[in-house]
Amino acid sequence: MVGPHYSWLVVALTVLNQAISVGILIYSFALFVVPWLDAFDVNRGQLMVAIFLLQMSVGFASPVLGRWLDTCSIRVLVVAGGVATGLGLFALSQATAFWQIILIHMTLLPLGMVLCGTLASQTIVSKWFTENRGVAIGVSAAGTSLGGFLFPLITAQLISLFGWQSTLVVLSTAAFVLLVPANLWILRVPPPPPRPVPAGGEAHIDARVWTDREILTTRMFWIPVAALMPMNAAFGGVQFNLGAYVSDLGFEQSFAAQLIAITSLGMIAGKFLFGWLGDSVDHRKLYWFMAVSLAIAMGLYIGQPGAGELRLAAVLQGIATGGVMPMMGIVYSSRFGTFAFGKVLGYVNMFLMMGAFGSILSGWLFDVTGSYDYAFMAFLALVVPCAVAMYWLPPPAPTVRVEWAA
Repeated sequence: MVGPHYSWLVVALTVLNQAISVGILIYSFALFVVPWLDAFDVNRGQLMVAIFLLQMSVGFASPVLGRWLDTCSIRVLVVAGGVATGLGLFALSQATAFWQIILIHMTLLPLGMVLCGTLASQTIVSKWFTENRGVAIGVSAAGTSLGGFLFPLITAQLISLFGWQSTLVVLSTAAFVLLVPANLWILRVPPPPPRPVPAGGEAHIDARVWTDREILTTRMFWIPVAALMPMNAAFGGVQFNLGAYVSDLGFEQSFAAQLIAITSLGMIAGKFLFGWLGDSVDHRKLYWFMAVSLAIAMGLYIGQPGAGELRLAAVLQGIATGGVMPMMGIVYSSRFGTFAFGKVLGYVNMFLMMGAFGSILSGWLFDVTGSYDYAFMAFLALVVPCAVAMYWLPPPAPTVRVEWAA
């Protein structure tokens, strides 16, 4: 038996998991770009293949691991993700050739990303909450941005003092020490099951088990996927090239870390905002606000922006892309329920990770044109038809209170 507030301890755990896994594997990647360019003698487009393959591997693994999160021990799976994260970071520190960087980004690191990142965290939170689910998901999702604020600043400082290899050893140790014990302890308690629906009673959306065919043949699955994909593409296209981008503009790498931190603060604000409003405001209107913020940010990045313009763009981009994770959780849980949420979100992740082309596109366009401007314009253009498509998003299922078993 646990107290009524244990569910918020679980939310805090998901904040920690995402801060470490996403903060290191995603947000800090840009800070390894410049040293890896020198260490492995590759160009920017080639280096972006590593993060592209990480995201694609996460996407392909998500449907299977999402199904496991619905049917197997979440505790065992998440602890395994923590171990994979630590091992992957240590293996990166020992890499002597670029193909090893690629291999690690396709194997160990995707397991850590799925099992300690957004998919597992939102599945856990959705199973613990029926009321205030939007708020809980928003708080949980803020973990990615908290990690995005802290770890790039830490990583940049460590790289400048000790080099990239020693930095990865430190990050690997932190992942092991922080992730494994905390998840073993807190996830020893399973989420409380909902009471069975009485015979002849009204079935709640949370009690429905969706088949794969039903999930993949409804527009309430495909419209949000199509709408959120450009957000992912723009995030990756800017984030993973940021170190090289600001260097071209004449700024130090410390300024890149500062912009990543600013973006992360904007994302924290976006996640709390969209999580808080997601229970009461039309999800289409929330998306349109995200789209406008992202479009303005992309416009500010074009040309030769100064430090002030870059900081404003980072804030707006953070607010826009910060809404992606809570919107995923809120939009899909309110339409598909929680019994099959891991499976649904697994499919969502598989298709959303196709937005990983943003990092490749940015690097390739720079190699061809000598500028990132064409990539920023492409991301801006992609948002427009997606914002139009969101008009046809079906409304959420009617809310029916489900009481938890004692």
